[in-house]
Amino acid sequence: MSKPKISLNKLGEYLDATPSRRRRIIQDQQNPEPFITTRYQDAREGIINFIAGGMVDDAKLLESAQELRENHYPTPFVQQDKRASAEAMEQFLDIADNIDIDGLRVERIDKTQSSIMEVAGVDVSIRPDAILKDEKTGRIKGAIKLHFSKTHPLNEKSAGYVATTLKVYLENENKESTIDPKKCYLIDIPTAKATTASKAHKKKMNDVEAACEEIDARWKKEEA
Repeated sequence: MSKPKISLNKLGEYLDATPSRRRRIIQDQQNPEPFITTRYQDAREGIINFIAGGMVDDAKLLESAQELRENHYPTPFVQQDKRASAEAMEQFLDIADNIDIDGLRVERIDKTQSSIMEVAGVDVSIRPDAILKDEKTGRIKGAIKLHFSKTHPLNEKSAGYVATTLKVYLENENKESTIDPKKCYLIDIPTAKATTASKAHKKKMNDVEAACEEIDARWKKEEA
């Protein structure tokens, strides 16, 4: 029997989903589509590069998006993904003013790097898209996680769970750093919202733990 696992963004969605959608999320996590992990890679890279550059060169980001639209691609899937990435990069500009990186250094995360937090027997894949460090001390202050799904965007409640879980993960992994909840961002591109973590996280993390207990039970039931 495999160990239950779920991505952090999907866990956020799960926490505010209907029972039937919850069942579907678990089934998708057990049998993931191979192409899902490759989607929006251009948008991730373009947006994080833009943030790391201080979010001052809108024209460069828009130019990159336009190039994605104009180029020709070998398959309809690749073409659709490139166009979706272009749209996401353009949409991000509506959110940029809500992200405060003053005094912070933005460090990109290697997409192959694993970042797992076990909660109630479930491996939660955190995978921030960027880490935010104090420019003077070099200590971690927060992180950025992007979400692109148009079909299942994260509402304020779901995004709050994701941002807060991200904060707790950073605190657990970086005992020497003081994590700032206001620098732990979940950026949902379709809804054009940037949500930060809660300062007091006990209640939210109790909900996360209860959800993971349920995921563990459902996962085992599906595999039985």
